[in-house]
Amino acid sequence: MMKLIQVADLHFGRECKPAITAAISAINSLQANALIVAGDLTQRGKTSEFEAARDWLSQIPLPQIVVPGNHDTPMLNLYARAHEPFKRFCELFGEDMQTLKFPDLKIVGLNTARGWQVRRNWAEGSVNLDDLQDALGDTPELKALVCHHPFRPVPGAPLTTRTKRGARASQAIAKSNVRMLFTGHVHQPAIQNWREEGGQYLAIGAGTLSDRLREWPPSFNEIQLNNGQVQVIAHAYEGTRFVPRKLGTFTL
Repeated sequence: MMKLIQVADLHFGRECKPAITAAISAINSLQANALIVAGDLTQRGKTSEFEAARDWLSQIPLPQIVVPGNHDTPMLNLYARAHEPFKRFCELFGEDMQTLKFPDLKIVGLNTARGWQVRRNWAEGSVNLDDLQDALGDTPELKALVCHHPFRPVPGAPLTTRTKRGARASQAIAKSNVRMLFTGHVHQPAIQNWREEGGQYLAIGAGTLSDRLREWPPSFNEIQLNNGQVQVIAHAYEGTRFVPRKLGTFTL
């Protein structure tokens, strides 16, 4: 069995201190194969917040894939947000989107965040279809994709997303070898079997470990992969510890 841990929306600067501290031992106790970080490591894109996120991640000794979110651009420096929005992120986590490769699965990162956009809500996601095609590649191996923004709105979520070119991206990955899309942004764990013309994939969203809560307490996801079966368990912080809640089991 392969086991993945998925976190998102850490929002250092607004992190839930008891939950994010307890999450270290909770995650390490699960003896997973890799850690997926689906964006929004910081609240305002400050250097000190990125350093706090790096220090926290360093306490989880797993292979890691980290992608930025919309909060990982300088919130208060408009020039930097427009001209070098991911400079601080890249200084600590690298300029290229990361890849993790295992015998039966390749996990690829994609940046859906933008420092500036020609629309009112700069926090909304945007998919560069050329970048997506590069991430998909042309190899037959089973893949998972990690980004911050869901391609399609998450049913029942407290936040409705409007990811630019998200519908086309959803259709593209459904026809590809990608079978799982790991995201964050809505601050609520969720799993959805998205069916598109030509294929389908699992959209798996993580909650938040910040105090910017919506309808769920702070949480992270555990994903168990076993002979084509995928079970997603959200670990929710209740009182002083994380309590597992099964979200569902699907077949790839």
